[in-house]
Amino acid sequence: MGVSVRNLALHYGKKAILENISFDLFDEEVIALFGPSGVGKTSLLKMIAGIQPVKKGSIQFNGNDSQADTILVFQDFWLFPHMTVSENIAFGLKARKFAKSVINQKIAQMITVFDLIGLENQYPDQLSGGQKQRVALARAIVLEPKLLLLDEPFANLDSHLKDSMRQYLIALKKKYHFGIIMVTHDREEAFQLADRMIMLLDGQLKQDASPEEIYRSPKNQQIAKAIGEYNFVKGTIRNNSFYLNGEEIQISNPEAINNQSMLYIPSNTKIKCAESGIPCKIKSVDWTPNGQRVQAEIAGTRCLLTNLSLQPKVEEVLLRFEEPLLVVNP
Repeated sequence: MGVSVRNLALHYGKKAILENISFDLFDEEVIALFGPSGVGKTSLLKMIAGIQPVKKGSIQFNGNDSQADTILVFQDFWLFPHMTVSENIAFGLKARKFAKSVINQKIAQMITVFDLIGLENQYPDQLSGGQKQRVALARAIVLEPKLLLLDEPFANLDSHLKDSMRQYLIALKKKYHFGIIMVTHDREEAFQLADRMIMLLDGQLKQDASPEEIYRSPKNQQIAKAIGEYNFVKGTIRNNSFYLNGEEIQISNPEAINNQSMLYIPSNTKIKCAESGIPCKIKSVDWTPNGQRVQAEIAGTRCLLTNLSLQPKVEEVLLRFEEPLLVVNP
């Protein structure tokens, strides 16, 4: 399915929630709508699903597809408490008046696909969080949508279940060939699942790019901070080079920024200790399963580095960056 959103706006009274939002979703693509609470992400999903009116702008479903091929799954699952697992999964099929034999066949298929064997006659209050999530997804997938809209789909699950359900969703998408637009506050979720991230800040679409591009090349400090990156060091640009404490650093400068600027250092930037380079004071070194977390001070600015191996008692080193860094506007 292809969807085109054009110049979409949303106002509550005089307050602008969304302004001039435009983007496209292509067949079987995964888009993550990313941004802080209150920026209008869920409202945007509701408008695409057709359950909230579009008063300004347009949403167009391309080809032979329509909103009828779109299913929205909410964060709180919204399972019917008086219905069993099988009855919840069958609800949409019955509403669309499928034959009983077809309904039974499709329920059996979903029970198998979603690992719900033995739970067919259980009620929602008898299920775990992960089981409820699978039932909610099964109820959506059984209708064979071409576009699945997910509102914070795994927010209520613990970290282990989140990872399992993300892998589950990827496998389902490959099997049933649908596109996804998902709302999330979790950057790891967006990085893992999304082909593209749409950054919504202050009611506007600030950047639309792959997760790696958003992480490596945010358009400004606001975007970098929204994804949890805070390493910005002040220095000077001369002749398209960045100087920090007299040391020249290789940079990327797509906005052609001049004079004083901020150097963006992603936390997992490739860095090595060298005999000459940028002075760095080590404040702390912590072990984590994903590697060391080094709290450091560079040019008087506190930074977090996750791609620098150090002995815990090291106090000061000289750093060399092994990849070009970005200079950004505020």
